[in-house]
Amino acid sequence: MNATENIKKLDELFGSYKAEWLRGKIFEFFETPYYFSALQGNRPCVLQGGRGTGKTTVLRGLSYQGQFAILDNNITLFDQNSYIGIYYRVNTNHVHAFKGRGINEEIWGNIFAHYFNLLICWKISEFVNWHKKLRPEDEELSAHACKLIATSLHLESDINSFETLMSELQVAMYHFQSDVNNIKDQELPQLSMLGDPIRLYTEEVLCLSQFKDKMFYLLIDEYENLLDQQQQTINTMLKHVPESYTFKIGVRELGWRVKYTLNRQELLNDPADYALTDITEQFTSREGEQHFNDFARDVCQRRISELLPEAYDGFKIGDAIPGLTIEEESEKLKVTTTDYYIRLTEYEKEMGEVLDIPPLYKYFIAYWADIHNESLNEAIKNYKLFPLQWDIRYENYKYSLLFKLKRGRGASGIQKYYAGWNTFVKLSNGNIRYLMELVYKAYYIFLQNNGEITNPIPPEIQTEAARQVGLKNLMELEGNWSQGAKITRLVQSIGSLFSKIAIYGDKTAPEAVQFEIIGELTDGTKQIIDASVMNLALIKMSSNKMSGMEIKKFQYSLHPIFAPYFLFSFRRKRKMFLKESDIQGFIIAPEDTVAAVLKRRKIQISDDEQPHQLTLFDN
Repeated sequence: MNATENIKKLDELFGSYKAEWLRGKIFEFFETPYYFSALQGNRPCVLQGGRGTGKTTVLRGLSYQGQFAILDNNITLFDQNSYIGIYYRVNTNHVHAFKGRGINEEIWGNIFAHYFNLLICWKISEFVNWHKKLRPEDEELSAHACKLIATSLHLESDINSFETLMSELQVAMYHFQSDVNNIKDQELPQLSMLGDPIRLYTEEVLCLSQFKDKMFYLLIDEYENLLDQQQQTINTMLKHVPESYTFKIGVRELGWRVKYTLNRQELLNDPADYALTDITEQFTSREGEQHFNDFARDVCQRRISELLPEAYDGFKIGDAIPGLTIEEESEKLKVTTTDYYIRLTEYEKEMGEVLDIPPLYKYFIAYWADIHNESLNEAIKNYKLFPLQWDIRYENYKYSLLFKLKRGRGASGIQKYYAGWNTFVKLSNGNIRYLMELVYKAYYIFLQNNGEITNPIPPEIQTEAARQVGLKNLMELEGNWSQGAKITRLVQSIGSLFSKIAIYGDKTAPEAVQFEIIGELTDGTKQIIDASVMNLALIKMSSNKMSGMEIKKFQYSLHPIFAPYFLFSFRRKRKMFLKESDIQGFIIAPEDTVAAVLKRRKIQISDDEQPHQLTLFDN
């Protein structure tokens, strides 16, 4: 294939990283995450993760359509499954119609419950019909069973066959859907009992010979789009699941706002009522990092293999995205042209000896002497006396030094590299969509510049790709929420702050890219912080271990996907403290607030030293 054909194919393979964009092709590239088996059981499960973490793909992989595709469209293999997955993605436009117009919340809850009954029963009918097309010999629902199901849903027609039931269900569902907009308190339709028709329908279907010993999984995706009252409604069903079905729910972090049932005294608890799987936690914990690395590698390898000539079967995605050691990167950033390095080498010439250490180490010794008001002679003498101590110090500081090498030497060119498969994995932070975006953009730029698909992508192109992906996701924040502009300004401010600390913060702890907010938050600030977490602008982590009645505190960091754009470390090493007023200031008066925080940390930056990436508030 030529470059144009390769780019077109690349778009098909990597550009459609959203599950909904892939449509029917989603299962051609399906890779099973290691936690997948934990979802395949009778117990209700909640799958939590930000956008792009793979919730939709996993839930659709559990659906009957997904399982059939994954099992090579083999109905015999499919029938060996112990479950039947019914997938439903919450439609915001639909569910938000169930509110207001002078009808109280409780009644709206009953109306929504009936709608949910109709919807799920219709989807069950679709499954039964789908299976019968593949197995014409299937046992059919009895006339009595059909009549019972119809009666539970208040279907008006005399229904005594599955075909009639299915037809009337479809009509009733769409009719009810259209009537919701015109419902008045005095003219409520007949409503079914919450969950009763679903229980009845699933029980009757599972009595059929072809479905004996199975269970239905109700797969509810984007649970955060439900109104609070609607979450209560589904919570109630989850709390009291029958033997015929269970729930598998996909939700964003902080998107499950209501944890009680319609009985407000009845709370849902993990693990008593459900099992929680936090995808980001699963993939970013010490144990899970390798799982994500392996999973991401398999996902990308399967796709990139489609682009490779047959002769390159052994080509690995990791080889295509080579990294740099810290010392290699320092040399590319021209450490040997810096004042600190030159100062030390001139000293070596004067003394007639050469220290057997890398150029960046030499830079570090001179840098350390300068910021601690020591003479270079003293620092070198101390290094010779305590080399092991200095080695430890150098290991702690050397990555952070990379951000300082271009300081005061203009803003042109690359000021910090973000390259290598492991770096891309770290930037993704357990988010498979981000990882695919990074690989896609790197290959896209590479191929546009006449790169060969079988050659490694240079670190310069990888860095530019990472910067573009960071910017793209920053720009998308504004459209993700009604107050997205506030989230964007917050990210710009914190990104600018972290970058300036990384570049100009000499007497501060290296890689300070986490923060804890001092004091209680106002409702407005908490709302912004929570929305930032939900939309993957911020990452929320526990900052203490609870004991007894101790209140759990949290700390935050910017998502590492923004690091290449702003220029800060993607490694979470150190923490700083911010005030609630700082958070508000970052949104209302970003430049002044960033300057004030820097002043508190005794960091001053002249206007002529501003890197171009940090002039973020001009527009």
